[in-house]
Amino acid sequence: MSTSGNLPASRCFAIAALIATLFIVSACALGPDWAAIGQQAEQFRAGCESQYNSGIIKTALATEQCANPAIRNLYASAGFPDMDVLDAYFARREAIAAQIDRKAIPPEEARADFAQALVDENTALQQRAASRAMAYAASTPMFCDRLGRMTLICN
Repeated sequence: MSTSGNLPASRCFAIAALIATLFIVSACALGPDWAAIGQQAEQFRAGCESQYNSGIIKTALATEQCANPAIRNLYASAGFPDMDVLDAYFARREAIAAQIDRKAIPPEEARADFAQALVDENTALQQRAASRAMAYAASTPMFCDRLGRMTLICN
């Protein structure tokens, strides 16, 4: 099967499969691990909150100002595409914290406001992701194969 300078078909297939596998694995490894980044952000916030609860940090606003820049830098350095949404979320958290410090809202209302700020952030991020997906789908060519008179498969 092998002639001088040519590889056997089975060996070509094995090499092609290896290259394809390496390409797929490397493509998966290219992007940031957003779950790990999210966990690290939670650790930053928890560290600032524990300082607040122990009395080292004296105000809720200072707690937010402790956590938010570190979390922002974490996401920015990973290339997060929607930093403006994240900035709006941080600004909302700081506004809620300022209200807590002024005793303008009770703790249960503050918890509800923080939860709503998170819902609003997640909604905005999902809308952005859906918009990007739709733009990508609209710009990607579609190829269809007719399998029968009534069957068309497109990818």
